[in-house]
Amino acid sequence: MVLALGVCLLAAGVAFGPAMVVVGALILFTGLGLWIAHLLPGRGHFHEALVESAQRAKDVAATVGTVEQLQAGMPGYRVQLPVMIHPVSAGVKGGLLGGLVMPVPAFIWGLVSGHGILYPVNLLAGMAIPGVARMSVEELGQFHLSLFIAAAFIHVATSLVAGLLYGVLLPTLPFIPKPMAWSGLLMPVLWTGVSFLGTQVVSPILSAQLDWPSFIFSQFIFGLVVAIVVMRAARLPHFVAGVLAGAVGGLLMPIPAAIWGWVSGHGIWYPANLLAAMVLPGLGKLSVTELEQYHANWLAAAIVIHVVTSLAFGTLFGILLPRLPTIPGPMSWGGLLMPLLWTAASFSLMGVVNPVLQIRVDWPWFVVSQFVFGIVASIVVLQSEQIRVPPAGRGPESPA
Repeated sequence: MVLALGVCLLAAGVAFGPAMVVVGALILFTGLGLWIAHLLPGRGHFHEALVESAQRAKDVAATVGTVEQLQAGMPGYRVQLPVMIHPVSAGVKGGLLGGLVMPVPAFIWGLVSGHGILYPVNLLAGMAIPGVARMSVEELGQFHLSLFIAAAFIHVATSLVAGLLYGVLLPTLPFIPKPMAWSGLLMPVLWTGVSFLGTQVVSPILSAQLDWPSFIFSQFIFGLVVAIVVMRAARLPHFVAGVLAGAVGGLLMPIPAAIWGWVSGHGIWYPANLLAAMVLPGLGKLSVTELEQYHANWLAAAIVIHVVTSLAFGTLFGILLPRLPTIPGPMSWGGLLMPLLWTAASFSLMGVVNPVLQIRVDWPWFVVSQFVFGIVASIVVLQSEQIRVPPAGRGPESPA
């Protein structure tokens, strides 16, 4: 399933853009690597010391008779998986309730930005109605009956479809380990939100110059590496495991930022200078050309910031992990992972359907809306009743 998902995303990236290609390639090679690892010789085997022939197990002797038949009521009799499922109504309720609260962050953004609550509604309608991209900001803030009907239809339809997917998939998805749920999913989301708010306060100009998709991807690289290292170093003291995880994650975290700087034409020093601008006064007001150049003192400041924050987060995670509660598997999938995948798909799709609207959408608020929907829909589905799946087939006929 992981390999198939990677192939699909890789193929979709041909139309949706390089971001989807990168995500698909990573998932593809991850699934392929895990698959090959299971096929390596010696996995799951260990050598026993030689024993005398008298102590060895006797050969199995065949006996005449029939194999014991499974009867109705016995474990394993014509079982269907999953054994317990949520009814379709749970997905419908989750989708509708999540769809009701999902627009709240978008409306708040419309009011805070001064565009009005109809601005995000009209942007959503632009996914299906041509000509919206050519409308001015003032026109997008006004009421248009056709755009309102289109946006309402798109929102209700996608909410219902997503809710039904939640109802069907959440009971069947595997459990996500606690380190992976906290460090690989929740911590990058929280840190990205804190970083966005911090840059808005410290330097709005700097916030506009950051490439937030690559920034978010870097956070997830760090979180996943930290989770993997902590799970692998379970025998080490929590403090030591955290320091080691922070160091390894810090080494790999800058790779997406450096790739983005190189692909975008800004150069590999541009992300480092943006990081140094968080603490060095005046850098946020410099031109892009100056931020693309190499400066030893700026690079030293960026390295210090990066090393300190990486080690601090890794150490803190290693110490707090044993005290953190376990996030339920359905909540990890529905409240954290699926909103991220849906945001990435929406970003890529909008870049193909309407690149102008992609620029006008405030993506941090869009991400918040997705998480609101995911959390609400997951809670509704989890709190709903479960129905037992009956065994397949009629089974043996009862004697008269």
